[in-house]
Amino acid sequence: MGLDSLVRSVLLLSLLSCCPSLTDIAFPAEFGDIELSAYALGMLPGNQALFNQGTMASASAQEGFGAGFKIGVFPSALNRIVGLEMDSNIHGTALSFPNIANGRTNETGRSDLLMINTTFNVILRYPGERLRPYVGAGIGWSHGTLLNPNIAGRDDKDFDSARAFTHQFLGGAQVMLNPQLSLFGAQRDIAIFLFGEYRYLSSNYHWEGLAADFRTHYGLLGIGLRF
Repeated sequence: MGLDSLVRSVLLLSLLSCCPSLTDIAFPAEFGDIELSAYALGMLPGNQALFNQGTMASASAQEGFGAGFKIGVFPSALNRIVGLEMDSNIHGTALSFPNIANGRTNETGRSDLLMINTTFNVILRYPGERLRPYVGAGIGWSHGTLLNPNIAGRDDKDFDSARAFTHQFLGGAQVMLNPQLSLFGAQRDIAIFLFGEYRYLSSNYHWEGLAADFRTHYGLLGIGLRF
């Protein structure tokens, strides 16, 4: 037996001794609920306050679509009512605004905007059997990247990225589909659920010569697993 084969065998035996059953759930049910979910989102932004090269303007943002995922923990010590989520999503939109900087009056500034948001949310929910409404709030950070900007009077680049503190408020509901799922040939206490959610998010971006107090509404539809 070669050295590489021996090392692989030792590692495999160590793994099997530490994990006697790979079908076991990493967290016992007594710990609480672990939730993994993915979703699609649509954004409904309103007018945005924008600072362009020394002049304030009102910008409009287009509707956008994207996707995301989240991981939640609801400890049994808190009766599975209060939990913590880590959430991340990505989507695009576009900004347009009157470009009245540096004496210009009849021009329009435009740029595509790619947003990546990551937040940590505190969730309060009602732990019903079939329907689980919830509310929450979270803080985190957002990356806003200007793509192909067309803004007169600005030393444009192909892209310009800014990182901003962000916070959000949310509310939604989960609907359970089944109480158990067959996993690795055994019945486990894994539930499938659908959910819908509303969010209001706020971020303040600061690019070179350009800043925006970005406010937007999100609608989410998704599916998840509860362990």
